[in-house]
Amino acid sequence: MIKLIQLSDCHLLKDKNKTGYAGIAPYDSLERTLLHAVNHAEQFEANNSSMAPSCFMLITGDISGDNTPESYQHFIALMDKYVDRANIAWFVLAGNHDNNAHFETYLGDKQLNSDNPLTFQNWHIHGMDTRALDSTYTAAGEVKGGEIHDLTQAVAQLPGNNHLIALHHHILPSNSWMDKHFLANAEALVSLTEQYAQIKALIHGHVHSPLRQLIGENSTPSYGCPSTCWQWEMQLGFGVSNDAPGYQVIELHEDGVVDVSIERVEH
Repeated sequence: MIKLIQLSDCHLLKDKNKTGYAGIAPYDSLERTLLHAVNHAEQFEANNSSMAPSCFMLITGDISGDNTPESYQHFIALMDKYVDRANIAWFVLAGNHDNNAHFETYLGDKQLNSDNPLTFQNWHIHGMDTRALDSTYTAAGEVKGGEIHDLTQAVAQLPGNNHLIALHHHILPSNSWMDKHFLANAEALVSLTEQYAQIKALIHGHVHSPLRQLIGENSTPSYGCPSTCWQWEMQLGFGVSNDAPGYQVIELHEDGVVDVSIERVEH
């Protein structure tokens, strides 16, 4: 079994002490969440009978909240302090708030790209960059033709294996105020799940909520992740949830079964 720990929507700021919604300071909240997640990973690896590491971490975008180089420097420092020192491999995706040159400067070599999936046993984890090329989309995202081509090639070449797709934006409408920050061309991704039953699940961030949906005719499950800072209410009007920050744990079994759970970190 492979265990993927997903964190998302850190919204780090230049000022480490600055608070946002619900009185939460993103830096402090991420530090607490990372400590909790690393402890979870270490307990799993301690009971892992395999000689090879079977747990890794993926941060699915919106690492920065203010587009500053300092926000990414803070992130790297925290990852070094907790994740690197625990020898846990980690990767990132870009979110709409990472549509800046600093993301590439500080995290370009850690980005999980669609043409170079992570491979563990008979699982392949593919990343998508859903940052919109069209600036009129603002906080919305966009499925690009090149990414669909890469994913199609990868799945078609390994039809006997299991595949998971990770991205920042939610795929289908959530019937909430977050749908104004939609994913353009999402139908291309939906069609891909319908073409290949080997795609066992999709995971995303963006909505700051454990949104659960079924995608396309194959009812491929899609799992939204809590934020490491404030949480959104999935309602038509803007709202901040009282739920604690958290992360998502995805267990990938050899037979293609995907089990997902949420961990909350009370502050």
